[in-house]
Amino acid sequence: MRADSIRYHFASDNTAAICPEAWAALEEANTKYAPAYGEDEWTAEVCWRIRKIFEVDCDVYFVFTGTAANALGLAQLCQPFHGVICHERAHIQTDEGGAAEFYTRGARLFLTNTTDGKIDLGQAEKLIAQQVELHGHMMRAISIAQATELGTVYTPDEV
Repeated sequence: MRADSIRYHFASDNTAAICPEAWAALEEANTKYAPAYGEDEWTAEVCWRIRKIFEVDCDVYFVFTGTAANALGLAQLCQPFHGVICHERAHIQTDEGGAAEFYTRGARLFLTNTTDGKIDLGQAEKLIAQQVELHGHMMRAISIAQATELGTVYTPDEV
């Protein structure tokens, strides 16, 4: 294949090759024996670093895909009677095959319109204000992506 015919695809975080530094670290780790299931020195080290960066004592769970991260993260926040606000072109709505609804055991995605890949804040406020607490879904989370599916970014004030 000629170099000028190589195409780069940005459809997913798992379509590109691994960075050379990460590959070298994996090769070095592969020369030793270590306990399995997260009991190894590398897992302990990265968990410690994450706790230090975020200045909180927390559990850390590693997943292999963005879909798993999104769905399992929402599953920690939501019960079946909760709602998640996102826009109509949001990744969790269009590209994750119902994973959020499955892992939350039925939490529903409530959609706002979008023209620029961002949530319509006015519509989000209406969804929050109109919720019926006894018999309807209660809004529990808002899902945003930075950058959005359309390549736009939220400003700090929008977040």
